[in-house]
Amino acid sequence: MVKTFVPLLMISSILLSGCINRTPPTPTVSPAQLTNALTETELRLAEQMEQQCQGWQDRQQTNFDQYQLVQKGQRQLDQRLEQIENKLDTPPVQPAVITAKKPSQCPQPVAVTDSKNLGNKIVVGKDEWLWIESVNRVYEARIDTGAKTSSISALDITPFEKDGKRWVRFRLAPDDSDDSFEIEAPLVRYVKIRQASSNELDRRPVASLTVRLGKMTEVAEFTLTDRTQMSYPILLGREFLRDVAIVDVARENIQPKPAIVEGQPQLEAVSKTKKQ
Repeated sequence: MVKTFVPLLMISSILLSGCINRTPPTPTVSPAQLTNALTETELRLAEQMEQQCQGWQDRQQTNFDQYQLVQKGQRQLDQRLEQIENKLDTPPVQPAVITAKKPSQCPQPVAVTDSKNLGNKIVVGKDEWLWIESVNRVYEARIDTGAKTSSISALDITPFEKDGKRWVRFRLAPDDSDDSFEIEAPLVRYVKIRQASSNELDRRPVASLTVRLGKMTEVAEFTLTDRTQMSYPILLGREFLRDVAIVDVARENIQPKPAIVEGQPQLEAVSKTKKQ
């Protein structure tokens, strides 16, 4: 039995010595890492608290704005109610007595002496001949009461200055033929016109030209634009016809075709090839 106890005692001593002398385990997180982790946690918590405070302030401001709107609406309603009460307290105004008057005599109709004139106005059809003084030539013009300004077919438009005033030079191009006529005329202004096929505004110059329709000679304004693809090189709008003409759309060429002025020089035609 003693022999058995001795080995057991030795084994127990070895085990006890191993437990007593074992070193403590090394921590997995260093103090610096722990400090950084705590700092990041504090910053994250502070940021979350700041966001929550900002959200609370935004909600407070929204509620305040809504309150202000409600107060404003209430004041408007109070003012409206006060106006209605004032009207109800005001006695009604007696209606004015209307005295019947003898109807005035209708003016006598203007006597039409001929089919080309009506009083002090000329009668024009849907198409008329127009004489252009700058070239001493006659062109057929379209009468269009739907257009405000008149327009004339023009190519190679070039603004310039003459005697301190604005002028414009252009080629009067009646159609697609090779011949055209170079004209210089005073530049009145620029207008912006919206095309029917586009939403963009087209900036166009407006020139002053002396023209004759029948026996009436006028200094009129014309928008310069390319009308070579149109049926008529000239369009006469409302500004030209106003106070001087009456339109009969069922007729055409009512006024006599103006004659070329004798003794006045005519411009020579300028071909497209020469111009180029």
